Amino acid sequence: MKGVAAITNENGGDYDRKPPKDNVILFPKTVDYYQIQLTRMLETERYGDAVELLRFLLSVDSGDPRNHQEWEALLSWMQNMLPGSEFDEDAFGKSEDREVTEEDLLRSSIHMKKTEDSEYVNRLITALQSGTSAEKIFLALGQLTYVDHPAVTPALLEWARNPKLHPYILFNALQALKRRGVKGELLIRYQNVDSEVQIEDTPLSLEDYPETIVAVLMRVQEKSEVGDPTLAYFAEHTWHEFLSFSYASPLYERLAHLDTEGVDVWAAALHHTLNTLIHAGADHIDYREIYVITDDYLLEWKQANQALETFVRLRNES
Repeated sequence: MKGVAAITNENGGDYDRKPPKDNVILFPKTVDYYQIQLTRMLETERYGDAVELLRFLLSVDSGDPRNHQEWEALLSWMQNMLPGSEFDEDAFGKSEDREVTEEDLLRSSIHMKKTEDSEYVNRLITALQSGTSAEKIFLALGQLTYVDHPAVTPALLEWARNPKLHPYILFNALQALKRRGVKGELLIRYQNVDSEVQIEDTPLSLEDYPETIVAVLMRVQEKSEVGDPTLAYFAEHTWHEFLSFSYASPLYERLAHLDTEGVDVWAAALHHTLNTLIHAGADHIDYREIYVITDDYLLEWKQANQALETFVRLRNES
């Protein structure tokens, strides 16, 4: 996005450090969405993501000064709570620098826990394998990613082969394995279809995806830059989650080989989905006209909307 410095988060998405426009005002439903995301980040100890989201929220107008005070207090508390200056403003010059800094922080924290508790690793593996909620699974997975212990990688590989894993959880498992340096093929089951994936090919950030997939997001950001600049953050977060949900599926392969018109179709469908989520419906907007979707791509347009609607429903159920 023009004029905006991107920050890569620990799950592969990018957060904008500066507001896309001055005097941006968030809709109430948008504020509610970000509050939910912030809570989830804190519950799963994704502190780097939480800090970046707080900085984004403090750069815009929520319409309620109390929100600003709450976010400012929380950001100050987190910066004081976390050791060193890992989350100081100057620490975020480049996305690569932030990734290394946060990974070092996680490794240090996890190493300390493992040293103090001989059963720490076993409890994490048990929590992963018997996780009753997505939050607990992500919390265990996030810590196991950086644990130096011989039992972790075999346990992760065995767990990732579970055909009942939610697609989004499976993708995060593949990312964890890649971050641990694991390479080679892994046989997984996606929507009752067996697939072989190369662990080392798993995307860790937006730039790791095929160009057409990145182009879909860029088109949405271009179209929303003037009319609804806050949509850019939401678009990136939602698109990354959708890609995680569809990775290693026939749909993902289709997205990787879209033509120019196909990119516009999926951008229009994503834009429509985002507005529906944030603004409680946007049926009066003709996205086919905005993105110049011809009748030849009407079927693709319907399929794209259906796929995104299914993703939103399953995400809410997880």
